[in-house]
Formats: sequence, structure tokens, C-alpha cells
Amino acid sequence: MKPGSLMKALIRPGAGDKTPSDGDQVIYHSTIRTLDGVIVESTKAELGGSGNPKRQVLGKSKIILGLLEGIPTMFLGEVAMFKVKPELHYGEEDCPVSVADGFPKDDELHFEIELIDFSKVKARISYLFLLKNQIFSTAYEMQVLKTFFLVILRS
Repeated sequence: MKPGSLMKALIRPGAGDKTPSDGDQVIYHSTIRTLDGVIVESTKAELGGSGNPKRQVLGKSKIILGLLEGIPTMFLGEVAMFKVKPELHYGEEDCPVSVADGFPKDDELHFEIELIDFSKVKARISYLFLLKNQIFSTAYEMQVLKTFFLVILRS
């Protein structure tokens, strides 16, 4: 990362002494603005979004580099503004997240992030993803799978 590619300004301090880390699920609201304050995208209903916060797993979900670097610096409940150069947001080479035509992906942007919650991802979710694409051909294999899920869900 080039120096100055990501800058953080604290809007509202958070609580506690822990911050999210790789593998944690983070839940956050996001408002993206141009440097002159025009809102490009928001999850907040009062700013034209759906009102539903984003849920992503750090290091696992498709997430832009600026947020992958910035969110782990935040405390629970914190609101921060990240000034992000294009190479760390949607203008990055091989960006894993697509945006609509007309999105200012080649401009420096402000990302206002409110960290609502974060937690370790439950192990059972990992098992479900591992087994999701498996095909079980016999009745015995189906019964084993059913028993496996019952044991996981009860734990």
C-alpha cells in the first residue's frame, strides 16, 4: 500500500478494547461520498439506501482493500471516515467487487463506516459451506448427512 492511500478520521469513538480481525464477521453501515460530499452509495435508509447494513467476513468475503485495511482499526460502535485512493477501492486492479456504470471508481472517495458489530464466525457455518456442493447418491449417505447436521445444529 502506498503511503497516503488510506487515511482515517474519527467521527465517533467506539467502545471496548477489541477490534475485528481476519475471519471475523463484521456488520457495518457504509456511506460513500465524493470528495465534494455527493453521496454515491449508502446502506442507510435516510441517505437513500436499503437500511440494511453490510455483513462480511474479513479475509473471506469480496471486499475492497481500503475497507479490508480500515475496518480492523475500528472499535465496536465507532464511526470513521476513510479517505481512499482509487487503487484501494473500486479502481484497484482486479477489484473483487463490481460497481454500476457511472460509479466514480477512478476518483478518490470518502467511506463513512459505522461498525455495528463483529464476532467470530461459527464453526458450523464453515461445515455447511464445505458440504454445500457435495452430492450424496445413496440413502445411507443422506442419513449420515442428516445426522451430521442435527448434531451440529444442537451444539
